[in-house]
Formats: sequence, structure tokens, C-alpha cells
Amino acid sequence: MGLKKPTPDQIGKTIVYFVRHGDRLHIPNTPPPHDFSLSELGKRQAKEVAMKFAKIKDEIDFLYTSPMKRARETAEEISKSIGKKAVIVRSFYEINKELARDKKFTYNYWKSYFQVRAAMKDLDKILLKNIGKVIIIVAHGGLIRTLIGQKLGLSIRKSNMFDYNNCHISLVRFKGKKLDYIHYFNSKELV
Repeated sequence: MGLKKPTPDQIGKTIVYFVRHGDRLHIPNTPPPHDFSLSELGKRQAKEVAMKFAKIKDEIDFLYTSPMKRARETAEEISKSIGKKAVIVRSFYEINKELARDKKFTYNYWKSYFQVRAAMKDLDKILLKNIGKVIIIVAHGGLIRTLIGQKLGLSIRKSNMFDYNNCHISLVRFKGKKLDYIHYFNSKELV
């Protein structure tokens, strides 16, 4: 399917909407790992972002999501509005903050490091499988920043300097596996 009226620059390129999940429940003193559901605010945010995607549902080919509850719940709302079932990508898990702190002598650092490598590999597979298509990826702010940052050639520490708000959207274009163009980053609108 792809875009209805692609510009010459968009032909043969993959369009990816990265969406951070909605606000999650905040339960104090809960030890990691956290796999919280959406809060009431998060549920409203997910419905709002889903309504935005409903406007372009005929252009969207695939929907991918993190396996964590808050991302799956956000993807479920989008799924209902665009009529596409969400595919769970196991490696699109939330990234441990140890990685951004660059503390290489900890177990959590290396666990997160290998998770990022797996997520990059899975993103590349998705991109190659969907050349010329339009896809949505619902994940976590840290993962989205890291994936885009890695494609820009930034270190994980530098990519974590970017902000990424709940249910905000980034529109990125890829030529094969290579980042071609960032249309917008961390926006509330589809623009």
C-alpha cells in the first residue's frame, strides 16, 4: 500500500512513525522490572493518538509494538482505529538507564547493551521487510531515542539527551536500513 501520493523523495522509501506509549501507572517503591499498565491519563493519550492515526489509516501498512503492557495497550488503541493488528517485537523492551550512564562494569549495562543491539537488528529486519511501506512502531522513549540516535551515528549517551514525551510521534524516512530524513521528532501532531 504505502503513501497514496508519495513525493519523488518518498518513492521506494520506508516511512516510520515512532510513538511513545501513554503515561503509565506510577507505583512508588516498586522494584524493577516495571511492567505497568497505562494510567487514566495514559489511556486518554492513547485514544487521542489513535484518533490521529485513524485519519491516515488507509496509508498505514503495519503496526509493531514493544511487549510491555503500556506499549501494548497504546498499540491496541491504535490497532482499533486503523484496523491493523499489532505485531509484538520482543527486543523493543524498555532500555535500562544504566546504559546512558556509561557504567560499563555493571550487569545492567551489558544487559541493556545487548538489548539495544537486538532492537537495532530487529528494526533493520522490519525496514528491509517493509521497503516502500508506512509503519508505526509503539515503544518506549529511551528505545526510540536510542534507535534514532544510533541511526544518526550518535552514542547512546548523546541520544539520551533528547526528550521524548508520552504519546508523542516522530516521523522518520528510511532508504533501506539507512536513515534518510527526519520529518519531525517528539511531536504531538501527525503534521
